[in-house]
Amino acid sequence: MLWPEMHKASALVFLVGLACATPGPVSLDSNKEVRAEDYEKVLAKWTRTDQIYSKLYSVMFVHATFHAPEFRRGFLVRHPDVYGPGSEEASRLLLTKPEGELQHEFFLSASTSTSKWNDLADDDSIWQVSLQGDDREPVDAKVERVKTTANLRVIYPYITDYARTYAIHAPLVSPTGEPVVTNQTRRLTLRIASALGEAKLIWELVP
Repeated sequence: MLWPEMHKASALVFLVGLACATPGPVSLDSNKEVRAEDYEKVLAKWTRTDQIYSKLYSVMFVHATFHAPEFRRGFLVRHPDVYGPGSEEASRLLLTKPEGELQHEFFLSASTSTSKWNDLADDDSIWQVSLQGDDREPVDAKVERVKTTANLRVIYPYITDYARTYAIHAPLVSPTGEPVVTNQTRRLTLRIASALGEAKLIWELVP
């Protein structure tokens, strides 16, 4: 099928950098020394990718960026022209808002070989999106469709012409009051699953 090959080619430049930055654990402690010129490295550090295949064809190709404190700082110093008053990106994402500290936020770009499958934000979506720290109780995440703009493509250059973009919001604690992430958490997993398969975006953390 031609679609997967075209999609992979279009994201190749970013994925080369991502492959170099992914293996090591990352820290949730805010790095206040981030400079504008560090943005691409910080983006790759906090971005994960996965794909779902069913038999011989591709179902979904997905990138997700965790809006950790370090990434939020990198965004602020690199893109001051994007988050001004009236900015759609700033209003739909919580990168510059205090509310960003009150939940776990991710930006997600998803491409599917059949457009009707790319329905993560629909009330009757076929996909369930959840977040889990280590082996603790997973929490359901809220998915919101985000309009793909030119600004958004600069912030997240892995977005392709085939993608739909979303904001993912997950609570800090489970319904039973258990924190999703603690200072001892070693792995954070964003899971996107349906009968078609599942994608797991995994961040190994420094406790």
